[in-house]
Amino acid sequence: MKKIVALGRGGVGKSSFIALMAKYLKSRKRGSILLIDADCDQNLADLLGLNLGQLQINTISDLLFDLRYGKIEEKMKSFSLQQKIEYLINQRALYEGDGFDLLSLGTKWAEGCYCQANNILKGFISGLEKNYSYVLIDSPSGLEHLNRRLTSSIDDLFAILDPTQKAFQNLKRARKIMTEIKIKFSNFYLLGNFRFRDEFIGLLEGNDEFKYIGKIEYDRSIEEFNLQGKSLFEIQEDSPMFISVKEVASSLGY
Repeated sequence: MKKIVALGRGGVGKSSFIALMAKYLKSRKRGSILLIDADCDQNLADLLGLNLGQLQINTISDLLFDLRYGKIEEKMKSFSLQQKIEYLINQRALYEGDGFDLLSLGTKWAEGCYCQANNILKGFISGLEKNYSYVLIDSPSGLEHLNRRLTSSIDDLFAILDPTQKAFQNLKRARKIMTEIKIKFSNFYLLGNFRFRDEFIGLLEGNDEFKYIGKIEYDRSIEEFNLQGKSLFEIQEDSPMFISVKEVASSLGY
């Protein structure tokens, strides 16, 4: 099993990268894929053309709400809390699709932090991920989610940056947090997003702490797909953004 994580500030293109990486892996028939949307804004399903509400697929936060207010099946009342959680996730939160499965943390509609939802997802993932060839995680923006330690080990971490000083500072803080709380990673790659002009790429290539692996090209059709709610799996093979993701993936042996 190989675990891939996209990291970066809000709006840099993490969700699009994860969706297109999944499209590439699916097209190459590299094995089973689990997508995890750890962002409470839950954009990944939208990029895959999925309406979770219509599909009657719950998020982890939805399930916690139901558990809290007793909205469960009669047979579950004798279950332990852990049994209830595992049953609900398997029955109502795990979307099983054509070529990939999906779990979403979801939006919390009540006061308080995401700690409980995150801990449940973390515990469930550790057992579930063994059934997949690839686990791709779309992480939230910001840094506080790292402290929740959704996963303790990563194979390839892709930090996607926009051309701002804030992005570089965010990157350094993220790495420091991961080191302090002992999140292990094999590779830490830098990706310039579509706002990086070619003359600025030297700023990434000359970075001694991280390895620059490529740039994600701009593609107007991605915006059109997003606006129309169409799956990025349907994007054309000659899409500039998809081509750039393929080049990154193939250069790493995917």
